[in-house]
Amino acid sequence: MKTRLAISALFLLAILIACSKDKFTTEPQVKVKSISPETVRQGDIIRMDAEFTDQEGDIDSVYIVYKWYEGDVAVRIDTFKNYTLQGLGLPPDTKEGDMQVTLSYGRQIDGIIQISPTPNIRDTTATLGLLLVDKAGHRSGYSESERIRLIKF
Repeated sequence: MKTRLAISALFLLAILIACSKDKFTTEPQVKVKSISPETVRQGDIIRMDAEFTDQEGDIDSVYIVYKWYEGDVAVRIDTFKNYTLQGLGLPPDTKEGDMQVTLSYGRQIDGIIQISPTPNIRDTTATLGLLLVDKAGHRSGYSESERIRLIKF
């Protein structure tokens, strides 16, 4: 009876280990946690918080994707690319952490990415997303924020 119980316990343990997800993978992982404020007026600052992991700690590029919407249709997509972790205020060779991306809407501020207002549209919605690429060319999945409202003067 003890042998059968021990074998059952080992079998259950093996299944649990096989089914658990590893926190670190060769491909970087990123998840947008929040974006604020929900309503942005021209001249405001936008902050997007995210978390990431990378087994090797060799993230080379951070791509920031900006989508404008008209209703439910994305009418324009811009990509701000080739930012590094260092450019976002994180040390190189970081394997996991939280990152904050700061952008300005319609106002030039040194060291902050500027998003230009939508042409001919005074009131619209947008999302911001992240994609990470490491030195070996492995890409993370794309993670996107909730929609925010953009109001132009």
